[in-house]
Formats: sequence, structure tokens, C-alpha cells
Amino acid sequence: MARIYDLSVALRPENMEERPLTLSATPHDEAARRFAKAHGIRVSALPQGSFFASERVGLGSHLGTHLDAPYHFYPTSEGRPAKFIDEVPLEWCFSDAVVLDFRHKRPSEHITEYDIAEALEKIRYTPKPDDIVMLWTGGTDRYDDDPKFHVAAAGLNGGALNYVFRLGVKIMSSDSATIDMPIPLMTERLLQGDKAAYFPIHRAGQLKEWTHAEKIAHLETLPGPYGFKVMFFPIKLRRATGAWIRAVAIEDEWLDGRPVQLVDLSQPIMPASFEPEESRIITTHHDMSARARAKRLGLRVGEAPHLGAMDHVETYSHAGTHVDAPYHFGPTTAGQPARTADKLPLEWFYADAVLLDLSRDRRPGEPITTADVRGTLDRLDYHLKPGDIVLLRTGAAAHFEDDPAFVDQGAALEREALGWLLDQGVRVVGTDAETLDGPLAPMLEALRSGDPDAFYPVQYAGREREFCLIPKMDLRGLPRPHGFKVVAFPIKLEGASAAWARAVALLP
Repeated sequence: MARIYDLSVALRPENMEERPLTLSATPHDEAARRFAKAHGIRVSALPQGSFFASERVGLGSHLGTHLDAPYHFYPTSEGRPAKFIDEVPLEWCFSDAVVLDFRHKRPSEHITEYDIAEALEKIRYTPKPDDIVMLWTGGTDRYDDDPKFHVAAAGLNGGALNYVFRLGVKIMSSDSATIDMPIPLMTERLLQGDKAAYFPIHRAGQLKEWTHAEKIAHLETLPGPYGFKVMFFPIKLRRATGAWIRAVAIEDEWLDGRPVQLVDLSQPIMPASFEPEESRIITTHHDMSARARAKRLGLRVGEAPHLGAMDHVETYSHAGTHVDAPYHFGPTTAGQPARTADKLPLEWFYADAVLLDLSRDRRPGEPITTADVRGTLDRLDYHLKPGDIVLLRTGAAAHFEDDPAFVDQGAALEREALGWLLDQGVRVVGTDAETLDGPLAPMLEALRSGDPDAFYPVQYAGREREFCLIPKMDLRGLPRPHGFKVVAFPIKLEGASAAWARAVALLP
């Protein structure tokens, strides 16, 4: 059985970072009133007089545990246009890892190439090409309660970075606020005239294509300095300079010694999408960033280093590919407080999976019955196991990017079919559609006709039995219906009814 280690900090409004996170929650009762007003029905007509919780979120793409895109460092890398975060190959983000302990280093000290060599010799490990090197500085030990956490850890110097490059490493990570030295120390040296001392590790991305994750956490929980794999799959933010990750380490014999093909199963968060709510990605590009930094530091524009494209994202927790937590469906599940996205067991989101392709000759809104599900499984000669992830392909993915009618695509999973899946031990169901309840119009018509049981039957079932949905997946790239695993860890968005996920299939 796999062991999964959570290496991420929680995203929350009252964080100790310099950049804020705003979260406007719509609880179930308020959601009911808004829905009733928008569609001209009485609140009391809704099942239990309640609807589904959601959140509107505003945050930077480099907040919390995140992965930088090469474009964050500089517009070009190795003479080519630098990659945005949705262009970073998934293969970079999944590999064997090694942890190097530098907690003894003071924040004012560099981690040098000699420190790297000594740390590797101490644990008797030589990184392989494409290994992920993780720096343990103690920075996120103070993340939750100390506003000075960002000045509490040492960073690399150029010699150390070049040493790691020679080993074939493409991605690094740090548990500090930045993989460079603390920003106030670098700023002090910049103001003294030393431009080379300001974010030299980030600026190396102009000459060498690489990247790193920052604000990794809980390294003390790992079983040792190596002998496990890590996954740093970034949320698919369209043309962004970075993105949040649910960083995890995994021990699993299934992964040992076997090559794995990665297939992206995710739809992006992007501006002007055809989703129910609008998303915005506001990017401060390098020239704008340089002017803002010059003004803030009291320098001429030419005196400020060319560095640091950033994004501010305004979206909702159900944008793009995401995990609907039990709390989305209702405040309680089977009489117990419903779990929010940050409280879900990670084991649910790393499992064997089976794809049920129900898209052929099926009209939008046509029911998916228990007989459909069982018949498809029989044809595949696949027997569900407890913990399997079931993926339902309805054909909706083809409409996500260019069809305003996307929200009304996809079939409707009958409540009895969902119940049968849950009886087999399934905890997570994924789909390429906006919802597994079908188009809204016929459900509203049934509701107005006095049939509340036909109104979002799958989602209201979440108040009686605990499960999660992963809507808006892209299932078109899967080459076979089973014989693979799916990972779809939700971002650690504290107290939320849903959280974004980068869904990926692992095929041996």
C-alpha cells in the first residue's frame, strides 16, 4: 500500500506572507437565496431549502506552496521564449527526490557548492539526472505564526546551483520563502550597488532552463533523505508565471523501477472561459515589474534588475479541473460535519482508475443508469475494488474551450448508479462535464413541477454519503480504459468547499 506525505502549507486569508489572499465564501443558505433569486423560484422549493457552497478567491500565483515557471525568471531561457507554467512538462515535476539538511545555516549565510557536496557525502547519495533536490532550511517551520518567516532561512549561491546543474538536476525545491537569500539581505546589497547579489538564483533561468518549488513543508515527516518520489504538478493556470501545487512525497512499490508515462487529464483556469463564473489572471510582466521595483526601492529604472514577472489570480474554487469536497454538497454528511477540501485524505486521490466511455451516441442530459455502468465494466472485464477512481467520459471536454454551451453538455448520472458505485467502495468519481447532474434547464422544470428529487440528485446525495467529484477533466488523451493510476491531489485551500487539482494519469 502506498504511503503519501503531505509537503504543502495551507492557503488561508490570514496568512503571514506579504501578499494577501482574499476568500469570499458563499455558504449553503446564502447560495440557496442567490440561486432562487436568479431563477425565480422560492427558496423553500429547493431540497432542504439549501444549495451548494462555493468560494471566490483572489491570490497571487506564488502564494503558499508553488512552482515557479521559467517565464517568472526572464522572458527567455537558453535563447528561446521561456515556458509559462502550463507549458512546464509534467515529467519535470515527478521524480526521485533527495533532501539536504541545511537547518544549521544562518539566514545570512549562503548554501555553497561545498555545502551541497558535503551534505550529499554525509547521506552517501549521488543525484541522478532529473532527480529533484530539496533544500531543508527550516523556513516553513515558522510559516503559520511568524510574519518574519521569509527572513528565517539561508539560500543558495551561484556555485551551488551550478554544482546541481552538473548533476543533471532540472527542478529543485526549498522550504523557505525563496530559494535565494532572504529578500531584505539581497535588497540591502542591491542598494549598495551590487546588482549581482539580487536574486542571482532566479536570474540563472535566463541562461539555463530549470525551475523550483518554494515553501515546501513538513520535511521532518519523511522516512529519510531519499528512497521516495515527489510530485509537484502545478495547477494549470493559462500563461501564468507560477502556480500552486499540492506537493507530496510517495512511497509505492508500484512505482519502483518502472518507467511511467504521464498523461495530463486537466482543463485550465483561464480568462474568458465558458464556465459559470469568470476568472482573471492579471500578469505583471518583467518590464512592468522592473519599474514597480525601481519605484519601491528608490532607484532609476535602469538600476533595478530585470526580474520577477508575477500574477494575481481572481477566480472561484470550482474553476477548471477541481475537487468538489463533501462540504460543497452540504454542511453535514450523514449527520456529521462535512469535510472541506483541505481535510480530505490524500490516499483518495492516488489510486487505480477505470475509464467508462459513455460518450458514443449519447445526448446531453441523457441518463447514465446503473445498467450502463455495470454493462461497461463487464465489457471491459474490470472488477471495481474499494478505493478505485471511476472516470466517466461524456464527450463534454471537446466543448470546454470554445463552446458557450459547455455547462449543458454531459450526461446525468442517476442517483441509483452513484449509490451502486459507492457500495463498491468508490470514493472519487471524475468526469469531463461541468456536473454529473446534466443540464440545468430540465432540472429546473422538474423542480417547478414539484419534483425536487430530480434536482441535482448526485450533488444532494453528498449529504447522505461521503464522496468527492472531480469535474471538468480532459479524458481524451487516455490510451486505454484501465491499467493506470490517477493522481488528483486538491490544493490545500483551507476551509473551502472545493479546491483546484492537477489531474494526471500514470501509465506503466
